[in-house]
Amino acid sequence: MSATDSLQILSQAVKLETEGLAFYLEAAEKTADPKAKALFLSLADDERMHKEVILSQLHAIEDNGAYVLLPDIKVVSIDLDQPIFPPDSSAVEEAIGQNATEQDALFVGIEMEIKSYELYRKQAQQIEGAAQQMFRWLASAELTHYNLLMSSWEALNALGA
Repeated sequence: MSATDSLQILSQAVKLETEGLAFYLEAAEKTADPKAKALFLSLADDERMHKEVILSQLHAIEDNGAYVLLPDIKVVSIDLDQPIFPPDSSAVEEAIGQNATEQDALFVGIEMEIKSYELYRKQAQQIEGAAQQMFRWLASAELTHYNLLMSSWEALNALGA
């Protein structure tokens, strides 16, 4: 992968993380439920950290044309061949619906996490070394976010929200 390709992908990743950060902060501000607020603030903190990691790689590529190993990252093993189900937004909307404010926020968050996960998963499959380490870590984090959001939606749905 060329440095230009890497910079383009990392710029896209920064954009996704910036949008996620802004969304989760806004969702936390607008929700009245303390547990939902805490979840959204936690996700915002994660998105901020992801953005910082991606920016550090972007700067490394700009400076020396290569990714650098990130020593503080522990990569959880995930199956990179497995997309998140459902893979498109219409299937997510059909599965979740949009009936309440918290559910609306969870729906948007789930869509964002699927988009980020798919970008990072595909990049991790196509690259090796330090870049793969970072993309695997990001894919794993986004999969965790997706699972948290789906669990929250399921809990809200079970309560009849």
